[in-house]
Amino acid sequence: METFKRLLTYYKYKWPLYLTGVITLSLSTALSLYSPIINGEMIDYISSQLTQGAAIDFGYVFRLFGIFILLIILSASLQYISNYMLQRVANYQGKVIRDQVYTRLQKLPVSFFDNKPPGQIASRIINDTEVIRQNFFHSFGSQSVVNLMYLVGIYIAVILVMPEFTLPMTLLIIFIILWQVGYIRLTTPLNASWREMEGSINTQISDLIQGVSMVQLYHQEDKQYQDFEATKKEWIANRDKSVVYDTVLSWNLSNFLRLLVTLGLMIYLGTRFVDGVLGYTVGTLYIIMNYVERLFGPIGMLIQQIVQSQQALAGAKRVFEILDQVPEDDSEEMIEITQGNVVFNQVTFGYTEEQTVLKDINLKADKGETVALVGHTGSGKSSIINLLFRFYDPQEGDILIDNQRIVEFNRDSIRQEMGIVLQDPFLFSGTIATNVSMKNPAITDEQVMDALEKVGAKPLIDKLAKGIHEPVIEKGQTLSSGERQLISFDRALVTDPKILILDEATSHIDSQTEELIQQAINVVKEGRTTFIIAHRLSTIQNADQILVLESGVIRERGKHSQLMQANGIYAEMFRMQANGTPS
Repeated sequence: METFKRLLTYYKYKWPLYLTGVITLSLSTALSLYSPIINGEMIDYISSQLTQGAAIDFGYVFRLFGIFILLIILSASLQYISNYMLQRVANYQGKVIRDQVYTRLQKLPVSFFDNKPPGQIASRIINDTEVIRQNFFHSFGSQSVVNLMYLVGIYIAVILVMPEFTLPMTLLIIFIILWQVGYIRLTTPLNASWREMEGSINTQISDLIQGVSMVQLYHQEDKQYQDFEATKKEWIANRDKSVVYDTVLSWNLSNFLRLLVTLGLMIYLGTRFVDGVLGYTVGTLYIIMNYVERLFGPIGMLIQQIVQSQQALAGAKRVFEILDQVPEDDSEEMIEITQGNVVFNQVTFGYTEEQTVLKDINLKADKGETVALVGHTGSGKSSIINLLFRFYDPQEGDILIDNQRIVEFNRDSIRQEMGIVLQDPFLFSGTIATNVSMKNPAITDEQVMDALEKVGAKPLIDKLAKGIHEPVIEKGQTLSSGERQLISFDRALVTDPKILILDEATSHIDSQTEELIQQAINVVKEGRTTFIIAHRLSTIQNADQILVLESGVIRERGKHSQLMQANGIYAEMFRMQANGTPS
């Protein structure tokens, strides 16, 4: 019920248009329901005149018929206008809720995404919001208004024409309500499970598309299909069970009630014959039968819309789970980074309370210095960078930039003075220029080209027909690993950051491209604080400071020559790499 009430609050958007649509719809319904009365009057007049042997005034008949046609045209026109308005409102409400989810995701901490499959999240933004728009705002919120008004109007009209039907009609409505309460209780868990399964299917498809090369290389096609088939069978079983409930409790209800009410009406009319004369005129019978026949169309549609609304509510719960996530607390205070001096002071951090990944980290990097972080996988290198970017905050200790505790400042203002090149560069759909500038209008094409030349990427641009405006498809699949890395490197340089982070930036490129990037690094890091995470120890021999991490603790620190002389962990790793043995 809370989810239903929450969805209703979205009618505050475009409410004047929605109210106008409802009013127009009310007029359309009223005109449509009045038209049988005109026909009933015309039928009674003709039958009365014929019974009495009197002449028929065809002028009067044509006037009634003209009024009937006019009512039909006006009703249809008003219904078209109201449907247009209500559908526009539904589309806008769907846009609002989708925008809210998308915006909220951008404000959530990185930790929220740690254990969330991308397919599940994408399903909520795309599939669930569309189900809400179509099945609630459009179908239930708009079309159910049409059918409810129609149902109420017919109910009132039948009672006015035949007051003795008041009690049976009231009992009929109560029966429908109780029936639907039972239906909702049975189908709510099924619909919730269905939405989760759709998210799982999206995740499996996303994993297959992104990892298709690994699937084929390791001959996992059959295994992937079996996993997908298992999920699909579970989905089908869920849908089949829903079909049973829909068929038994929903779709047959309208026909059942139609037959029941028609039978009851005929029996009742049979009791109204007195001395062979029925106590109702032919026109009245036409009106009653017309309204009874019309009664079950709205009932059937309302039942269908209640079914659809249950699916929408299941999707809405998943969407609201994201909207109810608490965004990161962020300061309004903007940091000013002029030098880029970085200090970690007794920093301890863990992604969970049970597991600490960094213990009592102390480091100092001044402007223009290069600090290299080395260590085996899981030693804590990337965690240090995550803390520096304020993707996470430490449980203990302080991180300072230019003697300012970064935890006290706005995250975006901290990241504006940082550039990063990742081990696996991510390129967005767009062009090379938009991937470099990240669509920042302040960065010109000339600046993009200048940065590309610095990293040695000009030969890449020269061979492209459209230069820096060459389209980049998803993740840059048409570019080599080295070319993607060069573009990613250029992205970091063009913003002229005070602090530069290179996270395994040369691990996936060939020796020739590595040499180009090394040359660019030597130019770009001049005057900047640079952190390098590297497995290739040959690339960090000139670093001002090398920190060797093991199990979240700094075991060794110093220059390359000092650490080699100490003959410790670093020296062993270096010799193993020099001999071609993985460290």
